Amino acid sequence: MSKLKLFAFPFAGSSSLGYLKWKKYLSESIELMPVELAGRGSRMKNPFYKNFQEAVDDLYGQIQNDIQDEPYAFFGHSMGSVLAYELVHKIKQLGQREPTVIFMSGRRPPHINRREIFDSSFPEEQLKENLLELGGATKELFEDTQLAQTFIPILRADFELMETYVYEANREPLTAAIHVMTGIGDADVNRTDLKEWRNHTTNECTIAKFKGGHFYINDSFGIMIQQINRVLNSIQTA
Repeated sequence: MSKLKLFAFPFAGSSSLGYLKWKKYLSESIELMPVELAGRGSRMKNPFYKNFQEAVDDLYGQIQNDIQDEPYAFFGHSMGSVLAYELVHKIKQLGQREPTVIFMSGRRPPHINRREIFDSSFPEEQLKENLLELGGATKELFEDTQLAQTFIPILRADFELMETYVYEANREPLTAAIHVMTGIGDADVNRTDLKEWRNHTTNECTIAKFKGGHFYINDSFGIMIQQINRVLNSIQTA
């Protein structure tokens, strides 16, 4: 039996490299497929996206040949969840097979519009302070001048990208199952809002909660990976 491909999309300020450590913990039946965004990692020389649709189109171009024949799944955290969501809508619009399941992590449903906790116009020190408070970076990162000079422009570009996102209402719901994942202490995600993800699929929608805040993916890494393995293994044995 062929492996189930799990495409993983980065959160703001990160790259696909952050997912590489997952490989040794995922079930052998799962093939991890980290997807890189422009302007970082192996695509450092590519210019940042001008708008959200450009990002979605670019991501589709990267994965289109890998989603044709076998079942697959998506994982996105925070900004990565929004990218994954819009990418599935593009796939649906093209009449192609949707992922079997989408892991929507650390993000409210796209139809719920609230002010973001970050703004691309924030001064650098405020960006750093907010990110440290969320647990998305360490003081050591910002103390390393060279790393900080690489990281901050990527972070700011991603916030600018999110500011171009416009939710399109009145589309048919997806047929992919949605598995919502959240940190219990994530102040940016309202528990009631999470239930609204069910309105975005005709399939099942489940919610899993983990210890930690917005970056529970670090605080509860082992348990989170176990949950992903359980969900994907159940699909393969169904």
